[in-house]
Amino acid sequence: MEPLFLLLSALSTTPVVDQRTLSSVTGISVGKVNALIRQAESEGYLLTGREGKKSRLTLTEKGHKLLETTLIKRSGVKLSLSPSAKPSAAVILAGGKREAFDMPVCLQTIGDSGQTLLDRMLGVLSSCGIERTILVTGWQDQAIRRHIGSRTDVTVLHNDRYKWNGTMSGLALAEDTLKSWNADSFLVLKSDLVFEQRAVSALMETDAPFSALLTAPGGGSDELLAELDEDGSIFRFSKDIRQINRVQGEMTGIARVSMEGYQRMLEYFSRNLNPLISYEYVMESVGRIYRFSGVMVDDLCWGKIESPADYKELLRLTYPRIERKERQMQEKLARDTLAQILPGDPIEEVEFAGGLTNTNYLIKAGSGKYILRLPGRMTETMIDRKNEKRNAQIASDYGLNCRLVYCNADTGVKLSAYIENAETLTPRTLRLEENMALAAEILGKLHRSDIVWENRFDAFEEAKRYEALLGGASMYEGFPSLKRKVYALLRPRLIELGWDQLPCHNDLVAANLVKNSVTGRIYLIDWEYSGTNDPMFDIAALFLENDFSPEDEELFFHYYYEGRPAPENAREKILIFKILQDYLWSIWTVLKESRGDDFGTYGHDRFTRAQKNIALWESKF
Repeated sequence: MEPLFLLLSALSTTPVVDQRTLSSVTGISVGKVNALIRQAESEGYLLTGREGKKSRLTLTEKGHKLLETTLIKRSGVKLSLSPSAKPSAAVILAGGKREAFDMPVCLQTIGDSGQTLLDRMLGVLSSCGIERTILVTGWQDQAIRRHIGSRTDVTVLHNDRYKWNGTMSGLALAEDTLKSWNADSFLVLKSDLVFEQRAVSALMETDAPFSALLTAPGGGSDELLAELDEDGSIFRFSKDIRQINRVQGEMTGIARVSMEGYQRMLEYFSRNLNPLISYEYVMESVGRIYRFSGVMVDDLCWGKIESPADYKELLRLTYPRIERKERQMQEKLARDTLAQILPGDPIEEVEFAGGLTNTNYLIKAGSGKYILRLPGRMTETMIDRKNEKRNAQIASDYGLNCRLVYCNADTGVKLSAYIENAETLTPRTLRLEENMALAAEILGKLHRSDIVWENRFDAFEEAKRYEALLGGASMYEGFPSLKRKVYALLRPRLIELGWDQLPCHNDLVAANLVKNSVTGRIYLIDWEYSGTNDPMFDIAALFLENDFSPEDEELFFHYYYEGRPAPENAREKILIFKILQDYLWSIWTVLKESRGDDFGTYGHDRFTRAQKNIALWESKF
């Protein structure tokens, strides 16, 4: 077919020609040209005649159709970009100005929590596995930087030509940073969007290295419509429906770009003469040669803020619907997870049961009630799940923990039997004498048991590990001085006093003590930080986390030591461990906040208390 196509293509532009000229133009021998002419004439693709001394070879309608069909097929053949790893980085384009708003749209608040669009977007990205984000600013750059604060997972780049440039200009600024991160691929998003988490999940899971997220057209004033070819690649974008042969989706402003595809975009942009061009149209242009996939998410709930009316609609209707759908998706995930753990067990009810670091659900199934834990972000870097699984099972066998049904050391998913008539203690109820006695009893049982943990919880080493994860995040003023004293004074003194190594829980917040209000039995739950340690660390945590007064501490000692006097060094060890815990958890707080969490004054309050207590220790001991 190729030689015949070349012949007919040449004749479509020069019908009057001799065979030698045809041979020269097509690169086909004269003998082969003559044979092709006879074949084309016999098959009805051309008519032969004479014009002077030269032949007139005229294409028939059938010949024109053959050329058209071949060209259409050829135009559909596109090169494929190399496969890329799942994105771990993202670029958010936040340079634009909306005249009707007095601050960048991404800083507008949504929902009851008062979080901003930007907070929401960064949270969704993090939950889906994005570790680092580039935020390209323009208008009110400083306002956005103040909002980002000391977060180390966000790098802010300023596009000082934002007034005259389009989104591709902002995206081009990210090149050096992405290269320094050795990113294989990344997501790109516009900052004025709010969307369900599954929008990002769809692009994270696709195999297409160069793709845009599409959904059903919503009829907005600024919608960018998409037309696909037969292979599902994006053929055309347009805001004018009259330019689209078949509307097959709306571009959401979210895309996945491999670094190879990004380089093609930058090459195209380097030759571009229109600084206002948007990154979507650059992707479309690259997509004429390379496969540019449309990833469709049906019935996606999302919104784009172009005007105050859009913002009001988002607050009134769109965002509540997003929250409702995401709750349903989370509940479905809980149901599906339980179905894998307990196949065939009918699930009757799924109810959110709270959680700060993790998300917990109360599950009512045919076989009973359970608490399902789905791990939160960053827990994989801060908690050794293998230790937790082993220790929680041992604690369950010893009757200290509620019954452990399932624990996955790789994913962090855990299923525990529900404690009937459960009363989760609070600092106030824990300080009641009845509950204090129960807490003393269960801690004594743990500390005096023959349990052997394989791991050690060393708060000094944990603090070093958390500090190493801080990156560029800044600790509170006075941190270097406190750090020197912690390691130069407290650690040697603790060894001198005798640093016992016995089975400990190491996380004695009130919520980790759950009581059966009918039987009076108490349980220790959540063994994430468990390991060998000095029992005074647990007691210091109990006192510190639950606001024990000196009188409360004295009463607890009475029950814990069963009426016997406390060891002479117990008080000093407890004070040292109080200082160490405030020091450790203040670093933990800064680390969490550097990745987007907000704990208010919690971290600073603990740090300040550590400074006061170390001054007390220095004066007293």
